[in-house]
Amino acid sequence: MSDALRFNDPEWCEMEYNPRLRVSDAATYQPKWSEWAAITRQAHLPLADLRYGDHPREVLDIFRAPHAKGACLFIHGGYWRSFSKNEFSWVVEALLKESITVAVVNYPLCFEVTIADIVTSVRKAVIALAKIDLTAEEKAKWIVTGHSAGGYLAAAMSATNWKAQGLDGQVFCGVVPVSGVFDVRPLIHTSINEQLRLTKESAEALTLFDQRPHDPIPMVPIYGAEESSEFCRHSIDLAKLWPRSEAAIAIEGRNHFNVIEGIKDPHSILFKILMRLLGLSQ
Repeated sequence: MSDALRFNDPEWCEMEYNPRLRVSDAATYQPKWSEWAAITRQAHLPLADLRYGDHPREVLDIFRAPHAKGACLFIHGGYWRSFSKNEFSWVVEALLKESITVAVVNYPLCFEVTIADIVTSVRKAVIALAKIDLTAEEKAKWIVTGHSAGGYLAAAMSATNWKAQGLDGQVFCGVVPVSGVFDVRPLIHTSINEQLRLTKESAEALTLFDQRPHDPIPMVPIYGAEESSEFCRHSIDLAKLWPRSEAAIAIEGRNHFNVIEGIKDPHSILFKILMRLLGLSQ
């Protein structure tokens, strides 16, 4: 079957792009992550709910490392329609131990807003962090990573002209999108689009396969080896299309949900890549 015919097949698109249909324990991740996050916030009190915009969800948390050697912006997933920063506080644990300050960003969700609106919100968060919230030491080595929808948003930050946004120029020293969907056009034919409200025109404008990074920063896409063929393809193809990207890395034994859990393990491939892009390889 040709790609054009497959992408117009709702059943095929649903199986490829809805990871909850492929992961038998998908429902267990949100309660587990929420529990982890609550424990983290008790152990590491953040600067919580710092406002970067007018929408109630335009807030972020900063987990500040003493004597920080750099910073990481983490963008949560949820297909742009669910989750919040509050389920993902646990991503900071191993990074803080390496003296990396971590900002965990919240953003408005679809159906209320569009994906394009969410991109704008995360850009506002970056601007607030750059102008107000982060120290000079933290901004000197600053990376962005995100999971699933957050992987798309992390890559979209790399494609942003920050000078046009009022910043001095290049912001990040590296980007690590994890299990992102970088071409949203196939989502039109899934149940997910009931909330995303993508049209042919809006999806074409949003696809990152037709964009390029504005600043020449390193990128390493990561995905779980047990993900659908389409989720795997998106990371592989983005790496091939974008200059200065390393080849995408498949994490063996990981699915769409648990692949991001490597960020809390200092021995994981994901964590080691983050540290390398920060110039802090162990």
